[in-house]
Amino acid sequence: MIFEEKGPYLHITVNRPDDGNKFLDDMLVNLADRVNEATAKGGLNGIVLRGTGPDFSHGREQKPGPDGPPVNAYDARTRFMDKILNVYAAFRAFPSPIIPVVQGKAPGFACALVAGSDVAFASTKATFALPEMHHGTPPTLAISAHTKVAAKTVAHLVYSAEEIDAQHALASGLVSRLCEPGDLDATVDRFLETLGGFDALDIA
Repeated sequence: MIFEEKGPYLHITVNRPDDGNKFLDDMLVNLADRVNEATAKGGLNGIVLRGTGPDFSHGREQKPGPDGPPVNAYDARTRFMDKILNVYAAFRAFPSPIIPVVQGKAPGFACALVAGSDVAFASTKATFALPEMHHGTPPTLAISAHTKVAAKTVAHLVYSAEEIDAQHALASGLVSRLCEPGDLDATVDRFLETLGGFDALDIA
């Protein structure tokens, strides 16, 4: 992951395009730590979250690590779930907007990151999904990040395990603004310029 502080913003870029920008466990820890550090430091007008390549992120890497799959619920909680929950908690604690920019696919954990953000921009080509039921696991952690999204849309995402398009995501409050692919970056830049002119304390 790339972390760059530019003016009043922390820009976080997931940089694994060859693997769909999937989040590894150590990346989850790093993401939560850096957001918490930004909260403690203060003075930022927002955090901008992007992914390189054609897609925002394909979610979390599901392959077992060197220690293998969890042996019981406690093991699963401490080794995997806490890392995810800590990211959600860090997002909630940050006093200024978390601003994801979604150019393509955003399933699973990536969908939850967008849902738990404050102002989300998406290309008209973006798609979102909670496909965990296909893997035999209800997306309970992801659901906990979708409190700002229409409940019936969340239920559809969970029970159908199907993708929804950008228009559906906008209508249900999953994203804030849609742009044609070629206009996405310029639209975000205009928003950041406006937000950057406000006092960080007022924003918080």
